[in-house]
Amino acid sequence: MNELTAKQDIEFKQTPERKLLANMFLPADDEWRQTVLICVHGGVWNRGDRSFFDDRCRALAERGFPALTIDYRLSGEATYPAALLDVKSAVRWVRSEKPFGTIPRQIVLCGHSAGAHLAALTATTATSESTPDDEYEDAATTVDGLVCFDGPYDLLGAKKDGETADFMGGSPTEIPERYREASPRERVTSAHPPALLYLAEDDEWLTMRETRAYRDVLNIAGVDVELHTPPGDHFFFTEKPWFERTVNQTVTFIEQLQSR
Repeated sequence: MNELTAKQDIEFKQTPERKLLANMFLPADDEWRQTVLICVHGGVWNRGDRSFFDDRCRALAERGFPALTIDYRLSGEATYPAALLDVKSAVRWVRSEKPFGTIPRQIVLCGHSAGAHLAALTATTATSESTPDDEYEDAATTVDGLVCFDGPYDLLGAKKDGETADFMGGSPTEIPERYREASPRERVTSAHPPALLYLAEDDEWLTMRETRAYRDVLNIAGVDVELHTPPGDHFFFTEKPWFERTVNQTVTFIEQLQSR
C-alpha cells in the first residue's frame, strides 16, 4: 500500500445556503495514476455527511488513486436541481482548480443511495444543458466512469409525499416532467460512461427490478455495464468482506477504463 496525504475541509463552492467542502486523499507517490474519484454520500437527499466515504477514499488513495468525498446541498436547504448542480460543480472544480496538481485524464463518480442517484444523473446529463451556478461554468462536467451502490434510478414511482417529494419540491403528480428529468434511467444515451453497479440482495429500500432496468437501458444504449448483487443490506459494502472486495473491483474497473 502507498503512503497518502489527507486534506480535510477544502472549500470547492460557495452557495447561498453554505460553503460546500471536500475531503481529499492523495497518494504520496508523485506518479499517481491519472484518474480521480469523486464520491457522493447518501442519506435520502436530506441527511448524511461527506465523511461517510472517507475510508473508501483512503483505501483507493492507498492503491494509487486520488479520491475526494464532497458535500452537496440537502433537501432541507434547497430542492432539486441544487444537489445535482453541486456535484457538477465538484467535477468542474477538479478540472479548473487542479486540486491534485494537474487536470486528470479521467474522472470517475462514485455514489451510494441518494448519492448514487446524483452521480448517475450527473453522468446522464453531462453533455446536456444545465444552469451554470458557479465560477467554473465553462468547464466540462463529463465523466469517464460511474460506480453506484444501491441507488434509485427512476423517481417516477415515488410516493406523493416523503423524502423524494421533499427533494424534488413536489409530488410526481404535481411535477411529472421534473421527475422524469431527474430520473437517470430516462436520460440514458450512448454517451453514458461505463458503469459498475451494485445492489444488495436484501436491500430494504430499493428493488432489484429498478437497478436491473437501469442496467438494461444502458445495455440497449451500447454502454458497458457490470451489475453485482451481493448478499447483505443497504450498507453491505461498508463492512468485511465486501468493503475490500468492492474497493478491489473499483480498482479493476478503473484500470479497464485507463486501458481504453
